[in-house]
Amino acid sequence: FKDVYIHGLVRDENNKKMSKSAGNGIDPLLLIEKYGTDSLRYTLIREVVGAGQDIRLEYNRTTDESASVEASRNFTNKLWNAARFVMMNLEGQTPQQLGNPGENVSGLELCDRWILSRYYQTVQQTCEAVDTYGLGDAAKTLYEFIWGDFCDWYIELVKSRLQGEDAASRRVAQQTLAFVLEGILKLLHPFIPHITEEIWHTLTQAESTASLAVQSYPESDANLMDGELESDFQLIIGAIRTIRNLRAEVDIKPGAKITAILQSDSAKERNILQGGESYIQGLAKVADLTITPALAEEPEQTIAGVVGTVQVLVPLAGVVDIDQLCGKLEKSLGKIEGEVKSISGRLSNSKFVDKAPPEVVQGARDNLAEAEKQAEILRDRLRQLRGE
Repeated sequence: FKDVYIHGLVRDENNKKMSKSAGNGIDPLLLIEKYGTDSLRYTLIREVVGAGQDIRLEYNRTTDESASVEASRNFTNKLWNAARFVMMNLEGQTPQQLGNPGENVSGLELCDRWILSRYYQTVQQTCEAVDTYGLGDAAKTLYEFIWGDFCDWYIELVKSRLQGEDAASRRVAQQTLAFVLEGILKLLHPFIPHITEEIWHTLTQAESTASLAVQSYPESDANLMDGELESDFQLIIGAIRTIRNLRAEVDIKPGAKITAILQSDSAKERNILQGGESYIQGLAKVADLTITPALAEEPEQTIAGVVGTVQVLVPLAGVVDIDQLCGKLEKSLGKIEGEVKSISGRLSNSKFVDKAPPEVVQGARDNLAEAEKQAEILRDRLRQLRGE
């Protein structure tokens, strides 16, 4: 043999070797029945961190449940639902009928070029990992791209185009969705063969005698890989995520449109944000977006965040009831301050510090530090809201 792959053991939930004499074996059929064959298969591959390294399989013998296999089942569900959404929006067309979006780069929008670059980066990383027997690394790379970039971001970014009246933009979005989805199915097939085969047949409308297993594995395209674009797009994603987090912090209703201000001294950052203005407005529910190098004066009653060197401001006047929000924060602060007082009292008691196990004392100190930090965050938020 030219190559010999030495794999590790699958150990039980206590990191012990499974054996008949110890009676600690885990029946894979129970996990397959509960979570599916692909889920168990993907879990075992994903947990491989290197040739010869053992795998510890999380398992609850009382319920025959495994948190790690359940996470893989959730991943397969995510893929299934994403594929279902894509196919519902292709108007009955297959990837082959729609064509390769990379053949007309000038017709691609910013997010299309971003997802194609991320896709080809993933193809390259996956192939390199498989070629060097880094199967766990390949599985993790695919997980992050599919769940994060494709499902959580690209699909959300193109929903408005799929429902819009611009036929050319809609077709490019359809092309890109179909092309990347088929590529994902090919990349994932060695890891989760059953669900990928099922989706691929529906997506491509292939004959029943055809098989995904014999299709060509994807190859990277350096012409469509753009590291700078990917880095720039992360700033747009970061701005959207920050605005969403700020909305959640002050309980702004999900459907409510808000005003947002993005301030940066960097001309490059401002240009990047202006290029993604429509994405920020759409996904963060922003009606009025201002991108500026400097603030003449900071608006009163705002909540602020930071992404990169960009300051993100969301004015709250007219969007939330400031007095009601302050009252809610004051109530939370009072509860945390009570917790700080209680833990501080325990730690100031020499009998507790001297007699309690060291790990208990350290746990109390950690809890005190966390509570004090939470209290400080709430005080800062209250000062912001009151304009102090």
